[in-house]
Amino acid sequence: MPILSAENQFRQGLVALVDGDPNTAAERFHSAIQIERQRHARRPQMRYLSYYGLSLALAHGPTQESILACETAARRDFFNPDLLLNLGKVYALAGLTTRALSTFERGLALAPSSPSLRAELGKLDRRQPLPIGWLARSNPANRALGRMRSSVQEWMLSRRTASPS
Repeated sequence: MPILSAENQFRQGLVALVDGDPNTAAERFHSAIQIERQRHARRPQMRYLSYYGLSLALAHGPTQESILACETAARRDFFNPDLLLNLGKVYALAGLTTRALSTFERGLALAPSSPSLRAELGKLDRRQPLPIGWLARSNPANRALGRMRSSVQEWMLSRRTASPS
């Protein structure tokens, strides 16, 4: 059962996060964690730790501490899709796209109708738009044009990095 004062700190942190103030949110979530430690909570709330990691990543960029906080929370409370959402967001902020995608997919396996997980997964789609939008992705024309576009992009990138500016 959550400790009331810790729960109040957590809710204030959520409000700060929604208001776009991740620094204040991180302070509130950290306070909730500290209250639980002081009161020797038997079952610490992993959502406090998860949101603490997310708010740290939003406030100061993804750090080892923010990633570890979210990973620990998601590992200990592995049936909570919200914790996987937070972990995936932190992975995405850190540029760990493959980990973020697999984390969002694990969350969707637990909560298939979650609009938040679907939205985050949609933001990370690595595929470019179809060359010919009205044809299927598997159409031979789209496949050939997509490969050609990719080759040209790689060639242009190699020219940019090779040319002394």
